[in-house]
Amino acid sequence: MKTLFKKSAIAATMISGLIAGTATADTFNASLNLVQPISLTEATQMDLGDVLASDSDTCTITTGGARSGAACFGSGNGTLAAINVAGTDGQQVDIALTAGTSGASELSFAPAMLDNGEGATTLTGVTLQTNHALYLGGTLTVANGALALSNGVNSVEYQVEVTYQ
Repeated sequence: MKTLFKKSAIAATMISGLIAGTATADTFNASLNLVQPISLTEATQMDLGDVLASDSDTCTITTGGARSGAACFGSGNGTLAAINVAGTDGQQVDIALTAGTSGASELSFAPAMLDNGEGATTLTGVTLQTNHALYLGGTLTVANGALALSNGVNSVEYQVEVTYQ
């Protein structure tokens, strides 16, 4: 019985030694899709034209640069912003506009997209194309015209955010 036990132990040790000594290795590939970082450049700066420093009045610039509202001074058109978006063609992106302020509280500006989303501030699932441009307008609200004049305010900020889905 002792001999049988010894032989079984030796056989088990030899088999486990053979198994532990048998190894294999191989190389595998992981696929990926390189995507260009998104970049934004301002091709044309928005120009709201002449605006009256009249409290609580607005001036809105829309398609073709047309202006309307009590704060719009004169009859001329403004200029829409043209923002070029570069990235990987065919990828889906989301676009969001954020309202801006100028100074403490003199003026506020609510931007709006005028291409593929008349007046929208967000678009989702837009397919990025070669030479993709966003045309933007919006509404300027004069909160404190006297303060804006004394501080020499002549611009308002807004933010454009474009992200891949």
